[in-house]
Amino acid sequence: MRLLRLAGRPSAVPPARAASDASSSSLLVDAAGAASASIVRRTLSSSSSSASASASSIRRQRPIYVAATRQHAGKTSVSLALVSHFARRFGRSNVGYMKAVGQRSLQVHDVDGDELVNIDKDAKLIKDHFRLDHLRYADMSPVLIPRGYTKDYLDGLIDREGQFADVRRAYLNIVQSTGGDNGGGGGGGGGGIAVCEGTGHCGVGSVVGAGNARVAAELGADVVLVANGGVGRTFDELELNRSLCLQYGVNIAGVIVNKVRPDKYDQTRDYLSKAIAQMWTGPNGEPAPPLLGVVPDRPYLGCPALADVESAFGSVLISGSDHRYRHYDVGSNVEGRSIGMSLVTTDLSAFLRAMQRKDGGSERTVYVCHVTRDDVVLGFLGEYRRRARRGLPFQSALIVCTGVDDGTGGWEDEEKAGGYFEDDEDDVQLSPEVCEMIADCGPSGPPVLVAAGCCPSEAARRIRTMTPKFNASDERRVARATEHYEPYIDFDLLLERTSEGTRTGTGAGRTAAVVA
Repeated sequence: MRLLRLAGRPSAVPPARAASDASSSSLLVDAAGAASASIVRRTLSSSSSSASASASSIRRQRPIYVAATRQHAGKTSVSLALVSHFARRFGRSNVGYMKAVGQRSLQVHDVDGDELVNIDKDAKLIKDHFRLDHLRYADMSPVLIPRGYTKDYLDGLIDREGQFADVRRAYLNIVQSTGGDNGGGGGGGGGGIAVCEGTGHCGVGSVVGAGNARVAAELGADVVLVANGGVGRTFDELELNRSLCLQYGVNIAGVIVNKVRPDKYDQTRDYLSKAIAQMWTGPNGEPAPPLLGVVPDRPYLGCPALADVESAFGSVLISGSDHRYRHYDVGSNVEGRSIGMSLVTTDLSAFLRAMQRKDGGSERTVYVCHVTRDDVVLGFLGEYRRRARRGLPFQSALIVCTGVDDGTGGWEDEEKAGGYFEDDEDDVQLSPEVCEMIADCGPSGPPVLVAAGCCPSEAARRIRTMTPKFNASDERRVARATEHYEPYIDFDLLLERTSEGTRTGTGAGRTAAVVA
């Protein structure tokens, strides 16, 4: 795991050398292929009719780099689907995964149990969920960009070539660790397929010389571009990110569009296919990259769990922690959906009537109130106990805010927007007596959380607009995402376009496939 490297000032790579660097990086993939045989057995067949090889044929596969057109576009969802399919199709030990450059990190003990390493959260998610025991955490997340990393890089304290040395070493370790079940003899040795997930859009990381397109070029990878549903804006964003791939000579294996409105599904698929075919066909007739998948929106995947709310406010549930992975449809950025969230501004009687109107508690609602509303907090606990006595379900949650509205619904200081209010004299604390009553409900009780220093309107805005992230412990959401995405992706076509010896589409010249 690389965080900082003390070295001389990194040398810049002139734009004119980008294509040359991209070409020379194929040597890495050639070396990996020679060392690992990089063979996958195509033993299953998906619904695609586009694959030209029979299911029993064997091909050498380049790695796959998943990249996106923007943040929160669905890279991890696509990566989950790819790893799930390949693990089932070729065996877990034949599948590798890497988040080459990460940002959101945590500490874990690596496979030997002795070394404590910092890794990207998505690397832990993939390894733990699919039980990729043949891979080391450190190899799955070789470079992290923590706070202050950019300044250190620009000050010459971090060596760009050192970054890529770490990425190359990690990738080769993964190649060497995969392929124990492909007929080449047990114990690893490389006969597998590798998925690399990027960070944000193709340009993210460029300020430290490690943008997604640059990393894909370094690995000699093909890219799968992930975009959100639509036609005009979607294609515009695809075109911007394609230009970076072309700059570094990275081949685009195809495009996956997700979060497509079901009523616009056919229209999006047909017109986006036409746009790509018309605009991306090469000057000499080289075929444009295909649509590898069009995935309809599933609102549940965008519904935050209480664990996401905890992270948003840097807090933990006082009670109800057993329900940490209960999801709430707060209507985030989706038109026409009822919002399962309510800002409590009424008196206690009206609040209780509103709660009791819920059909037996089957509807999940997040209530938000200010800490001075002890009556609302006690009424919430009382309604929970009333329903418990009658054997009725209770699925609502309560967010208690301690901050004071500045008149605009937010805070002037950006630090306050992050929820750090320990020294703010206007911050009102939850009384110890009420806090004890909440805690007495225990882990199985009603979920109650304190949003420190945040006013109710700001808390409601954050919850409504947050983008939930996958969590290794939230197995239900991970499984639902995987099950939802897999049927809509043409895996045979993806393998066909990323097989060794196949050079397809504009920007060809890479010998690997990477998901960013």
